Amino acid sequence: MSEINTKIKRKIMFFVLFAFAFGATPVYTQADCSFNATGSLASECSLLEDSDAFAVASWKVGTGSESYWIGGPPVDNGNDPAGGYGFTTAHDMLSTAQPHKKAWLVTQPSARTGPQGKCLEFAYATYGLGIEEFQVILLTYLTEDVNDALQNASIPVTFRRTNLMKHKGSTQGQWEQARVTFSAKGDFSVAFEAVPNPRYARYTGYVAVDDITFKDGPCENECIFDLNFCELTNEPNNDDFDWSLGRGSGKTNTGPTRDQSFYITNSVTSGGYAFIDSRYPRTGGEKAQLVSPALDATDSPMCLKFWVNMYGTGIGTLRVLYVPTTNADNIRELWKQEGSSLGPDYWYPCQVTVSSAENFNLIFEASVGSQGAGDIALDTVTYRPGPCPRQPSLSSRSWGDCNFMDNTCGWQIPYFPDEVCSMLARVSESTENPPGHTESDFDNRDSYIQFDLNCYQQQPRHSVSLTFEDANIASEMCLSFWVFMYARVQSVSKIGSLSVVLITASGNETLWRLENEQHANWMYAQVTIPAVGVGTVAFQGTKASSLIGMIGIDDITVFNSACEVLPEQARVEAADCSFDQDLCGWTAQNENPSTRPSEIWRLATRDAGSVGSLIDHTFGADGGGYVYLDVFNTDVVSWLRSPNNLERNATYCLTFYFAALFPDARDELTVVKDLVSTQERVWQVGGDSVRFEDNMWYKGQVELEAVEDGFTLYFEGRVSRGGWALDDVRLSKTRASCRMAPDFADQTP
Repeated sequence: MSEINTKIKRKIMFFVLFAFAFGATPVYTQADCSFNATGSLASECSLLEDSDAFAVASWKVGTGSESYWIGGPPVDNGNDPAGGYGFTTAHDMLSTAQPHKKAWLVTQPSARTGPQGKCLEFAYATYGLGIEEFQVILLTYLTEDVNDALQNASIPVTFRRTNLMKHKGSTQGQWEQARVTFSAKGDFSVAFEAVPNPRYARYTGYVAVDDITFKDGPCENECIFDLNFCELTNEPNNDDFDWSLGRGSGKTNTGPTRDQSFYITNSVTSGGYAFIDSRYPRTGGEKAQLVSPALDATDSPMCLKFWVNMYGTGIGTLRVLYVPTTNADNIRELWKQEGSSLGPDYWYPCQVTVSSAENFNLIFEASVGSQGAGDIALDTVTYRPGPCPRQPSLSSRSWGDCNFMDNTCGWQIPYFPDEVCSMLARVSESTENPPGHTESDFDNRDSYIQFDLNCYQQQPRHSVSLTFEDANIASEMCLSFWVFMYARVQSVSKIGSLSVVLITASGNETLWRLENEQHANWMYAQVTIPAVGVGTVAFQGTKASSLIGMIGIDDITVFNSACEVLPEQARVEAADCSFDQDLCGWTAQNENPSTRPSEIWRLATRDAGSVGSLIDHTFGADGGGYVYLDVFNTDVVSWLRSPNNLERNATYCLTFYFAALFPDARDELTVVKDLVSTQERVWQVGGDSVRFEDNMWYKGQVELEAVEDGFTLYFEGRVSRGGWALDDVRLSKTRASCRMAPDFADQTP
């Protein structure tokens, strides 16, 4: 009796705390899926009051208004600071008394789903270095009376675990929408699992979920083939035969013996799958097509994921075809796999990015190889937001996609002799290297590309490139990837840069560049590759001074679409330049053409000279990396001109850094807009207003108002006995504020 009373008291205490958190009296005896104190309940969404029976920490409830006190995001999924959500923190997990240092939010046990399955929809947000990953798990109970076991600590709770979804890294606190299709043949719960990162135990972090709902049947456009083909249909006219539904093969030399769920968790009783039967009267080369319903144009790319079994000695081909609804003849192949790939009777996950500016259909097309020896099976077709690398890596003739799990997928790493440290390599997680970004259905050891910044044999500003040669870029394409930039030395902030460079016969163009950003987790990035026909795409890593750190690249995806630059700070305008190795197209010209070559704007390099102890602003490294004008007892006017006209009718914010070299009162540094017929001086400082000190860089900033016909830009240096240095010239069209800097700069008419 005392044990029952204790359980009742715990349950009452949970809902008292729940009501206190939301400032209302609870109406229901179980938590609402939206985590609010009013509203209807679906029994499947009810949550257990604690996770003690699973030997893990429990989640708690909170609101945005309390987030800076107890943790969690500042708003719920509805962007309401007063709205509720469930959450857990890294501190809660790492300090729990439970044996497993993780936390589960578990739904109340529910009866089996039936063959139609369930669609679980929810929102989630993650933030902070202290979080390693977030998973959604299906618990299928083996305990005969699970409710009794959950109430009685003396009865063990046994279950099978099936992973439904995994997210690694951080959403930076932003709410993301997710959905999962699943089925369960017995009593089940769904657990939302948060896993902390012990490497960053001292740092904060949280995982939150909101608006959990369960609906009967698979999620829209998805299918697990346990009941029927869902919304997929056999093509009635343009193929030779139909796909079939199966549960287990009647042949010993081809076809899956069980469905995909059994392959993931071998104690699960098999469900159904779709397959082509290659027996008589089929003959080699005949095709069957399974067609999706009409899908809406994508505002952003999505990842199509499905599981394939291609077991048999006479396997044919499986393709995923894209067909726009307005032009059924414009068929494009997205994905292709030929022959048995992974040995006998294996199910393996496949995926491809889908992006379309118009409504479309997808077709799963399977062909017969040898009669009776080539069944091809398909299971668990799902979609999720965002791009994903093609899987398997050789499932398409398209270029670029790679998760680096098995190889580099055609991306080339330069050769390093044994006596030279490898500044670029494919690496895996270790005590020195962080884990990769790839989210695998198996416990595989992830690999990714690393630019090692600690190679002492390379000088500052040394660059090395990961390249994909002869890429077919017939139309605009989006290059997406995940990047990891950090230093292991906390006192160092300038670590180097990562650039995306397009190399063609007409020259090199930097499309994307990120400098000195320290992210101790993976960050999503993307940039448009312009249509150039055939070109080479390169990830170029440049190191700063010697330090212990790295730049990582993982999960590269290329798909047919233009895309905005992400993150915003990686945007590159044509006139941007850090002067690491060259002038980026800027040209030097003197007012007096007969001026000596040494008395003109020129690049400071380790070999060609620099100015005293001045180190570059970009990386804080010595030996050059900036442009400068330096004279002695000579009156010189020298211009440094931008590479081309700036965009018409566009207002820019120009930022740059400048240093004075032994300044003289007669020296001037000016920013000039060249309007062809006239010149407009928009910013100026004099030599009498600046100081020359070791590594004294000033920030310059000025707004360049739009001009209908466009304009070029140049820096004008007037010097007599001293000089000027410039670095990190940047133009931005997106700055909300562009205040003149420094305070002593003049805007001259």
